Amino acid sequence: MKKSDWEDIEINPRSTDKVFFESSLLQNISDSIDFLKDEATIILRELDDTEFKQKLDEFDLEEFAETTINSIDDTLDDISKFKDDFISSQDIPDDVREFSKTTKAYLNRDEIYVRNAYRKLERDNSYDTNMRVIELCDKAIDLNEFNSEAYYLKGKAYINLERYGTAIDEFINVLALDSDDLDARIAIGDANRLSEEYEDAIDVYNSVLKIDNKSFGALQGKALAYSEMGEYKKACNFFKKADQVSNLEGDSRDVWELCMEKLDAF
Repeated sequence: MKKSDWEDIEINPRSTDKVFFESSLLQNISDSIDFLKDEATIILRELDDTEFKQKLDEFDLEEFAETTINSIDDTLDDISKFKDDFISSQDIPDDVREFSKTTKAYLNRDEIYVRNAYRKLERDNSYDTNMRVIELCDKAIDLNEFNSEAYYLKGKAYINLERYGTAIDEFINVLALDSDDLDARIAIGDANRLSEEYEDAIDVYNSVLKIDNKSFGALQGKALAYSEMGEYKKACNFFKKADQVSNLEGDSRDVWELCMEKLDAF
């Protein structure tokens, strides 16, 4: 084709906000974020659709919003984990690492790690989730060794993993920072009870009840310990006391009813 053949063809220059990276890894991340943005736009358009609006009364918007937020939270957490792993794998000078650590601590990033750990622990009890909670708590502790909530959540994750001795060590760390933390004491009692150290568990629950004789966690813990020891009368007594503080529900209610059936059978 000669120049004269295409001289009169108009070319409309196109502008775009898309950013391109030399690194294929960063480009893949950028493309993934763009994809999420596009998907969000489509969802919002569907939400604005007239036919959809007519069905809003039948739709659980609260559940939809919670599910959406949780999905976004999981995506951001995955990206954060990838970022941390990627940076940790590089040969970064020690002074740069120390500056980064100090800056994160200044920005209270430990609180963000703890908040994410709490949300994950509340939503799911799988092995992977509990391991991720421990990892997030370790990051928080690395930034702020005095963050007692991080030790506590880490201990709860270890209980879920049935690593009771390790869990107790974490709760002791909490008490080292705050000897008046009754939740940590109750958690130690729970760990002892779950590892079938019933007498130790009852001793710990009693230490809580000396401070707060209406502690629901301690009363319920004693009741469960006595039921597992086969002392059904004592178990029923403490289940009743716990129920007077806060209505027993779920598994504890079922165990209480079973204890009452055992007593009636004698």
